[in-house]
Amino acid sequence: MDLLAASATIRRRKGAAVEDPPAEAYGRVTNPARFAPLIPAAEDLIADLERPIEVTVSRGPAPTSESRTVESVELVEITPIRVDQASLAITFTSFPGLYLDAGAWERISLAAFGCDACEEDAEDVLPELAEYSGALTGGQLSERITGGFRPILEHSSDGDGWCRSGKMRLSAARAAELRAEPLRPPPDGRWRPWSFRA
Repeated sequence: MDLLAASATIRRRKGAAVEDPPAEAYGRVTNPARFAPLIPAAEDLIADLERPIEVTVSRGPAPTSESRTVESVELVEITPIRVDQASLAITFTSFPGLYLDAGAWERISLAAFGCDACEEDAEDVLPELAEYSGALTGGQLSERITGGFRPILEHSSDGDGWCRSGKMRLSAARAAELRAEPLRPPPDGRWRPWSFRA
């Protein structure tokens, strides 16, 4: 989805008339603090996952950000007990925002569209945090690389009444790199549900 389509979708959800914003609004973020509620929500999520589910939680400095404007602040890695259960890494950013690294290869940016044109705010994004984490812990995340000569990375997450999926063409070299990583999905591509504490 491009920024123009995302902007129209968000405004439609809010009941606003869909009108093209000025071009400069796509590169401008005048109030990033509107996403501040993501930070305590992610902390609550970590606590909610750690109590009833068999996971290990580790905190540390985040790797250097790829962005020139957003700094990665802290990395929290949540690792379930079995290798066929997808891990979750949450990177807190200075935006303020989050990166979710789910399973082996999926990276989700919250907020995805933080520019003024999209009019996205924490109210739009908080349900996505719950949806993605619920899909992952419930065994509703799948990832796989298909095709030999022209490999494609496929991913999908689904839950009660929603589904998000995507495909990305890979070079043969990149597909080989991903397949060689120690963290890989189960052979059928579907991660298993997380285990509750006894």
